[in-house]
Amino acid sequence: MENIDELKRRASGEPRYKLSGANVFVSPGGFHYIDHLDAVEAVSPEIDGSGLTEAEIAYIETSLQSNPERSANQIAAVKRNMAIDGAKALDIGCGGGLFLAALKREGAHVTGIELSDTRAHYAKSKHGIEVVKRPVEDEYWETFANSFDIVTLWDVIEHVNFPQATLKAAAKTLKPGGVLLIDTPCRDAFYHRFGELTYWLSRGRYPTFLNAMYSAKPFGHKQILSLAEMRGLLEEAGLQVIELKRFHELSFPYAFYLKKLVRSESLIKILLPFVRLFFVVFPIRNKMLAAGRKK
Repeated sequence: MENIDELKRRASGEPRYKLSGANVFVSPGGFHYIDHLDAVEAVSPEIDGSGLTEAEIAYIETSLQSNPERSANQIAAVKRNMAIDGAKALDIGCGGGLFLAALKREGAHVTGIELSDTRAHYAKSKHGIEVVKRPVEDEYWETFANSFDIVTLWDVIEHVNFPQATLKAAAKTLKPGGVLLIDTPCRDAFYHRFGELTYWLSRGRYPTFLNAMYSAKPFGHKQILSLAEMRGLLEEAGLQVIELKRFHELSFPYAFYLKKLVRSESLIKILLPFVRLFFVVFPIRNKMLAAGRKK
C-alpha cells in the first residue's frame, strides 16, 4: 500500500479536482488528499481558558456537540469491542468532552487530548476530565506506550496532516489486546461519489458535495479515506481489523452543511424542513466506523 504521508509531503502536478476551498490530488493507488498542510507550531502544554467566552460555550454545546445520538453511538461502538468498566481510555481530539463524560459514567478511567485551549478548558471545567494539550505524536506520549485499553479518534483522522503517523502513534499507546476506534467521512459513500459525478458532468463547475468535504482552511478536511484504505492503514499500524462498516451520522446541524452548498439564508430556511424529512426517510450511510485490536 502507498504511504499517504509521503504522498502528501510531495504533492505536485495537476489536481484531480479544483474546488472552491482546496485542490484534491489522487494518487495512483487511489488516495484522495489536498496539497495543504497546517503549519506546525510549538504547542504550549498549558491550557489557557481565558478565551472561553459565552459565544464559544454556545458553539460547543449547540454545534460541536449538537447531536445527542453521537456519543450514545460511540459508547455502543466501544461496548461491542471492549469492556468499559475499569478500562483506561484515551480520546484523541476530545473537543468539549461529551464522549469522555459518558465513558466515565460507564466506569472508565478517561483522558483526553485536545489542542484547543477553549475546548480543553471546557472539558476540564464542565466534565472534570483530565485533558492533555499535547498531540499524540509528541514525545510526551512515549512514556504512555502500552498504557490504554481504549483509544478513540472521532472525526479526527480526516483533519490531520499525516494520518499514517497519527494512527501509528495512537496504536503505540494501546496495550496488547486494546482497541482503537475511528469514525470519519467515507469516500465510498453517496456524497463523495455524487460530488465526483457532478464535477465530471459539469467539467468542474458544480462539485456539489466535494466543496463541503475538503478544505484548505486550518484543521479542515485534508483527506477522505475509503474502507479499503482504512483497513490498510490500521494493519500498517499493527492492528487487526475487527469492525469496519459504513453508517449514517451528521456531526453538525443540517443548516451547517446547507450553508456550504447554498449562499442564500432565505433559501436555507425553506430547504431545512425538507432536508430533515429526507434524512428521516433516507438515512444515507455517509461515514465509516473502524475498530482495530492491537496484536
